[in-house]
Amino acid sequence: MPSMYVNVPKLEQGTKDALAAKLYDAAAPILKAPHIYTFVNEYETLYENGQPAPQKMVVANIEAGPTKEEKVNALAESMQAAVQEVLGEDKKLTLVFHDNGLDRIAIGGVTIATKMQKK
Repeated sequence: MPSMYVNVPKLEQGTKDALAAKLYDAAAPILKAPHIYTFVNEYETLYENGQPAPQKMVVANIEAGPTKEEKVNALAESMQAAVQEVLGEDKKLTLVFHDNGLDRIAIGGVTIATKMQKK
């Protein structure tokens, strides 16, 4: 089950809820995952090259199973649109997709690969 870690500027709770929902809506059909856990981490100040920068950046890290490049591209495009819909056209999304083999992801102490072998 994929996990999404999203770094955003400080947001009102309603905006944060809307962003998490839109990001899920953008990612779920592409990843075809029944559940996606989203962790939203707010930052007070964004630094660029060691200096405070405009608060225009959203960074999403996704941990998921093997996925083709075309799907990652579609995911990035869909998630960028979601960020701009909720936070405004000036916001940019950086997506980092961690493509993990099913033998590298464990749920409840057992790898997904091992669970699949038991079927």
